Amino acid sequence: MIVKVIRTRPFKIILAVLLCLAYTHSSSARKNKCEEPTKLADLISQPKKFLNKKILIEGNFYSFSTLSLDYKPAERSSKDYIGLVLSRPDQKEIPLVELKLSASLEEFKKESISIDHGDKVSIKAKVYAVALGEPWLEIEDLEVEKSDG
Repeated sequence: MIVKVIRTRPFKIILAVLLCLAYTHSSSARKNKCEEPTKLADLISQPKKFLNKKILIEGNFYSFSTLSLDYKPAERSSKDYIGLVLSRPDQKEIPLVELKLSASLEEFKKESISIDHGDKVSIKAKVYAVALGEPWLEIEDLEVEKSDG
């Protein structure tokens, strides 16, 4: 009987350690799910695939715009939100108007975000609608890396 306990105890300990490692790996993978940037081309070509998901996108800031505001099927009021446009990944001087980005105006002002044309941005956002066949995203976090020019 004592021999059985000695043989099974190390097995149980090893099994417990392996289960803990597997759980830790899977929960960290769930946490970091939107840490890998989504390709803008994939988002534009298959917007429904990303509906109701949080994603990370990277690009260059083009300008502010009202494109993502006050459109009833994907309502974000211009009183409460500000719209952003990124540059096309392949042509930096052409706006990527197929991507509708909106940020809370209050958060934008509170964070006092300074952003200029050409600045590199990293955006965590949720795709809250697909309207007109295009993805509509609400920005949850915006990081700006100033351009040299």
